[in-house]
Amino acid sequence: MSLGLSICWRGPPGSGKRYALQNQLQMWTKSIGQIYSLKKQLWDAPVQGGSEKEDADDDDEKEKVLLPMETSILHWGFDVSRMSLQDKQFIKSIISKWGRGSQVLASSYSQRCLVFYHAHLLSSESVLFLQAFLEENHKDTVLWLTSEFPLPQRLADWCLEIPVPGKTDLSLAKIKKQSPHLPILTMDEEIQLVYKSWQENPATLSDVKKIKAIVYGLLHRNIRWTEGFHLWMFALDNITLTQEQKRQLAQVFITQPFTGSGQTVPSYRIPILWENFLLLLRNILGPQAPIKKIKKTRKVKGPE
Repeated sequence: MSLGLSICWRGPPGSGKRYALQNQLQMWTKSIGQIYSLKKQLWDAPVQGGSEKEDADDDDEKEKVLLPMETSILHWGFDVSRMSLQDKQFIKSIISKWGRGSQVLASSYSQRCLVFYHAHLLSSESVLFLQAFLEENHKDTVLWLTSEFPLPQRLADWCLEIPVPGKTDLSLAKIKKQSPHLPILTMDEEIQLVYKSWQENPATLSDVKKIKAIVYGLLHRNIRWTEGFHLWMFALDNITLTQEQKRQLAQVFITQPFTGSGQTVPSYRIPILWENFLLLLRNILGPQAPIKKIKKTRKVKGPE
């Protein structure tokens, strides 16, 4: 079997992108007369940089983060959503060790695949690393990705995009059925509750403190700015809006920075972006005060 092309499966959450990618890996393995066996382990690459020699000598002194990964005879697989905001450190480490060490395959199976799930969360530095990696290794390596949004141009030029139509993700429904007494809400439902509360109550100064608590919750749950921006935008489809509110909201959304895939947001700016964005939404969605009609008074002519 020829190596083929780098591929990106793109579709909404729960549409089956990972399943489609895994199915393709099974077909690839079968075509070379092997059995597809998926193994899971932990990647313990240091995230503070340093040369390989230093890493070997000072393993105990280097800060390490264990990242779940999957392996087979043909591929390494990683989930970008598990890399937090340090994805560039992991990507750099993975690329530097690709094709070296005990993981190197026999020459007859030297064509391999590097897999990244949730590729829309890659930072701009990681995108540059992967572009340079493909330019150097495209003859014996392919890059397979899953993404919810279009890839940055630097990667889109290398990848064949396969659309995956949306399907109903029943995983949460199964959990609710097994535990009906637990009030489990999806992220979209939580955002809708916030919106409805804002629509019912006029904006006050205390909303600033409440929005700060929401931002802290988003950061604690590791919701990226780009991903969260789209969650808050799409949740507006499920609430009632006036035409004027739609116009004002559209103006807010088109002026927000760093909303495309493959963009890096400086860490110190993320809370500021969140607070400003949510405050703008809060002011627009609050109930509007009725416009008071000004009574016309008759002008009294003075003495000429």
